Amino acid sequence: MHYNLEQLGPTGFQDLAASLAVAVFGPNVQVLGAGRDGGRDMTHTGRTVWAADGDEAAEVWDGYTVFQVKHKRELAAAPADNAAWLRAEIGKELERWADPTSDRNPVPDYIVIVSNVPLSPYPGSGGYDALRADIEQFISRFEDSSRDPDATAHDLRVEKLARLRKIRAWQFWDGYQLQALLDGHATVRHAFPAFLTAADVFANLGQFTNNLPLDKLEPALRSHARAALTSEGLIYFDEAGGSEGTGFPVYELATDLPVTVADGTKQSSAITYVLERAEHMLKPRTTPHPRPRHLVITGAPGNGKTTLSKFLVQVYRAAMLDGASSLSLDQQTVIDGTKTALTRLGRELPRHRRWAMRIDLAEYAQEGGLVTDSTLLRWIAQKVSARSNMGDVQPSLLKTWMTRWPWLIVLDGLDEVTEPQTRKRLIQQVTEFVDESEADNCDTLVVLTTRPVGYTEHIAPNHFERIDLDYLALTEAVRYGTLAIKVRLRGDTDRAERALRRLREAANDEALQNLLRTPLQVLILTIIVEASGQLAPDRFSLFWNYYDTVFKRERDKVSDFSHLLREHAPQIQQLHERVGFELQVRSETAENSYATLSFDELRQLTWSVLHADGFDPSGKHSELLTRVLTAATHRLILIAPRGAEGYGFDVRSLQELMAAMHLTNAAPDVVLQRLRRAAASPHWRNTWIFAAGRQFAIPQAHQRQAIVDLVDTVDDDASERLGRIVRLAPRLALEIIDDGMARALPKWRNAFIKQGLQVLLEPSPADLPAIARVLVRYADISSEQATEVAHGIRRALDADATARHTAQQLQKLIPQITAELDTGLHAKSLARVLRSPNASPHGAAPTTDWNAFDEEILTAPLPAASDQVLRDAADALHEISTATPDDTAVTAVLSSLDSPDIAQVLESATTHVAQHRTTFMTLRDLILPIAYRQPIGDALRGDDPAQD
Repeated sequence: MHYNLEQLGPTGFQDLAASLAVAVFGPNVQVLGAGRDGGRDMTHTGRTVWAADGDEAAEVWDGYTVFQVKHKRELAAAPADNAAWLRAEIGKELERWADPTSDRNPVPDYIVIVSNVPLSPYPGSGGYDALRADIEQFISRFEDSSRDPDATAHDLRVEKLARLRKIRAWQFWDGYQLQALLDGHATVRHAFPAFLTAADVFANLGQFTNNLPLDKLEPALRSHARAALTSEGLIYFDEAGGSEGTGFPVYELATDLPVTVADGTKQSSAITYVLERAEHMLKPRTTPHPRPRHLVITGAPGNGKTTLSKFLVQVYRAAMLDGASSLSLDQQTVIDGTKTALTRLGRELPRHRRWAMRIDLAEYAQEGGLVTDSTLLRWIAQKVSARSNMGDVQPSLLKTWMTRWPWLIVLDGLDEVTEPQTRKRLIQQVTEFVDESEADNCDTLVVLTTRPVGYTEHIAPNHFERIDLDYLALTEAVRYGTLAIKVRLRGDTDRAERALRRLREAANDEALQNLLRTPLQVLILTIIVEASGQLAPDRFSLFWNYYDTVFKRERDKVSDFSHLLREHAPQIQQLHERVGFELQVRSETAENSYATLSFDELRQLTWSVLHADGFDPSGKHSELLTRVLTAATHRLILIAPRGAEGYGFDVRSLQELMAAMHLTNAAPDVVLQRLRRAAASPHWRNTWIFAAGRQFAIPQAHQRQAIVDLVDTVDDDASERLGRIVRLAPRLALEIIDDGMARALPKWRNAFIKQGLQVLLEPSPADLPAIARVLVRYADISSEQATEVAHGIRRALDADATARHTAQQLQKLIPQITAELDTGLHAKSLARVLRSPNASPHGAAPTTDWNAFDEEILTAPLPAASDQVLRDAADALHEISTATPDDTAVTAVLSSLDSPDIAQVLESATTHVAQHRTTFMTLRDLILPIAYRQPIGDALRGDDPAQD
């Protein structure tokens, strides 16, 4: 059969060439990765035997061979034009090999050109002979000394000739040769089915799937892909008050979000990075791409992770169906729209057509995917079956399909599965799925999304590479806002122009640029400015103004609900707050990762809100109960129906905002007690920041001072998480700084940055790139703020070796980060901060006293049972100091923290060894994050007088 080599694209073709080279010449072929390769796509050192044709003797090479891959995107109709293109490409390569100043060293003994261009073998005038003649003619030019204008030119010419004469021989793998090689190497051929299959993938699966029972699988796969193409590729503005239930195709709002990779030292963009990774053939036993091959994408709240995940899956479904003969008009429209979006982003439909699935992990956990006998593959089979009228697709059949065809699996929302044991089981299932796919030599790419706060597991680092979504650059934010306005307000030119003008004004206001960091923030800002709302430079005020904007818009409409909204605004607001809090509590437990309220539960909450304000919702005000409930769920469109499950917030940040409002609706001492209790929980962190933001939004000094004091003392009396050992305060302070709530308040801002800079005293923080970005953004605002950060860096440089190393690592990141953020000199100067002239050459030496630790453990006045728990924990800490702990050691430490008395003794004793690097880092990065994830919602509910 004929294989469409143009379909592969440059990435896939290079992988194909590498796989064929390894198949023909063996494992000594060295495949070089992406990037500057010095003209070497592959290399081989030693004997290379070229098979003989007929009675001719085989050609044997013995030396250093370089393979260069040349892929022509589209072949011209005239073969001579294709050959001319290839000759020109080889000419460029010869120029580079000849140049003694290039990075092309050493010059190879032999070169193999691999190209999809077919060359005529006709003697004398054919493509092969013409290429060889061109090469020899090119080299012979350097033998002509008549054109040397001076001695320098003469020496350069001679040097170039000497380099080129080192190349002893050439070979060409052209399009014809590659067709023959694919026929002869079935393993390679079957590794690239998605590249080589004709346009209508499903109609041509039999070419590459061997004995797979297509009559059972193909109709179900086709049906699932077509149905999901139109139904799962929608995003909604209604949860943001931007429309009334209308879904917009995700391709209309797709934006390529910036990401940081490689330990914070390299910038890329999310769609580009994933698509480029997915273009590689990733079969473990055939791929030239090194591990880790799968991806974890982390992003802050509202950073567009779900939209990104939907778009990526939509792209691959469009690629699978493009060219199919049986598509509806709507399905073809989605494919065409996806192509247009990719063109806008500088991309095209993938050449490597992966079969794609997106799994909402909260839904997966909620609906039984984590039961003992279940697996990810079983869940996928269930979802495919539900989209098809062809009966159930068995997991075993789907597994066979996975071994024969490339897959993309997007697992969205690990952060929404928070209960420790549920999360552990989920991560185990993900790891098992990846392990099984690798063991079966599947071409599978798994992409997992999560928030960075609380992501400490570093899932299967041999399998997964982590990339971090960054904040939008200002130009990117304006571009996305412009796109959102045009999509949301299409057909209303006047409103759109007004909103665009105000968006640009906000972007030019330095105080408001803090609000243009994530797609959700930008979307909400466009809704507010469209309605002439006022903007304040922190997230709480932005999100709360958004609620107020949506509420006022509905209140001012001429409708049956306008009077109700005017008269009962407090009760409707309280209902949103109570619902947000209740859902936030439920969503941290094992059975409620995908939290909802039933209609009866929502009705009961509404009853409670009205009853608390003196109404009689069971009697004369029963109609009011119904109308308030209807207004909340049908008019404001924030509490939205979730199918048969009930009601909830479609945007998690809005749920967290309302939970924060509820937490802070109490006496000051109760509020502080709640915030102290919630501070360590990753699940409650965004709620916590919203709550602190609300305190700062109220212009009362005592409330602001209370938050400062809370942060400063949050680690006191927190032995249940060893607060005196691993301090939470510095990171809380940095999050407050980065939020912007104290931006214009020097007194409070200075207090937070001073606390935040204490993080530099820790050994090797895993989140150092994120810390560096916060400090760079802060320093870039003014010379005064840059000086504060510089003082903190200098204090760390002057301290012990641990702090000095952390500060130096931070400084190494600063040039790259300041270049990415396009900062001024204030921030750039942080990389050049030096130690104080009078600082000790070595700094203070950290002290570790295990004898004092043991003495305090042995003399603790505890009952026998508690004493044994304490000693087990102490033994575990000794183990941790010398080796990676096993589950028994981790459990021993965590069990000791369950008892306040034991935890206090352990914390006190551990202060003697807190400077031990390995012990501290293991506690910080491995053990205590498990303690932080323990559900606290019921305790917060117990702090609520309204629950009594």
